[in-house]
Amino acid sequence: MDLASPDEEMMKRHDLQRRIRSCDHGFTVVELSIALSALAVIAAVSIGAFRQYAEATSARKAAVQIAADVGLTRSFAIQRRANVSLVVDESNLTYVVQDDGGTVLMRRDFGVGSEMPLSTMVLNTTGDSLTFNSRGLIAQGAVRFNVGRRDHAQQVDVNALGRTTLN
Repeated sequence: MDLASPDEEMMKRHDLQRRIRSCDHGFTVVELSIALSALAVIAAVSIGAFRQYAEATSARKAAVQIAADVGLTRSFAIQRRANVSLVVDESNLTYVVQDDGGTVLMRRDFGVGSEMPLSTMVLNTTGDSLTFNSRGLIAQGAVRFNVGRRDHAQQVDVNALGRTTLN
């Protein structure tokens, strides 16, 4: 059996304590720089993907809202037993639902400050409105709304009976 002298034993303890203390200093500048660089690259990629997702979601939500509002316009026409129109202002990305007398029943905005901002909103029909008669039929036949936000487009097709489909 090899017995160490008390001096050697004390030296080993001192060496062990020195090694333990040297680990308490934290991260080096190089390690922090590498970690922050990796985090910056991940954030840059994530922000781009999130932005595309938000734009696609905004266009889809707007299309669903337009389809619901077309149904509401039809309901107003049947309920009031009068013509009710959804009048689109494509340049301001808004529309109003109004009766024959010009009374505004509802207003919707898809501009920059809105909940569902769009960059385009086009009603493909003659004129700028979609009119339901008192029986809930569209006078001008089937129409299509094209809505979009940058590269993400949605279509809302409305048949002559007022049924909507999203594409």
